[in-house]
Amino acid sequence: MIHLSAETINTRSPYKVLKEDDNIFIFKTKYGIVYSAGFMQDTSFMNDGVYQFFLINKSRKKGRKDEDIYETVRVIIEEFFAQKETIMLYICDTTDGRQASRDRMFRAWFHSYVESASYSMYTESMVIDQVRYYSSILIRKDHPKLITILSSFTNFFKGHTQE
Repeated sequence: MIHLSAETINTRSPYKVLKEDDNIFIFKTKYGIVYSAGFMQDTSFMNDGVYQFFLINKSRKKGRKDEDIYETVRVIIEEFFAQKETIMLYICDTTDGRQASRDRMFRAWFHSYVESASYSMYTESMVIDQVRYYSSILIRKDHPKLITILSSFTNFFKGHTQE
């Protein structure tokens, strides 16, 4: 189990985060939009060490371009990777049909990250009931089970797609 610190996050985050639950944080933007960001344990393709990251616009207002959201999320993710041997899973929301756009944004965020050379990002997609799902994992390049994890991730998608 991971334990993330709001105090540590708030030393570097442009937006003040409040701990909502064990590994879930809330922050409010300068435009009044409230986001929830955090991690939930996921056992879809491995039994241990994988946590699904989520970012939810709780206000349900149309978002605006705001670099401080990116910076706040970056700090939360860095706190996550300060934990030993963690794996981050990201699944793009499909409720409004904009999952491909979310996937592109997530990959752009990752590739603009200064420390991205320390991490590997792998993206897969699958179609279930005519809906395409996009998912990525982020993992430290020095993770001792890197090859096994990548194989499990890839095999999970190969075994579940209906294309």
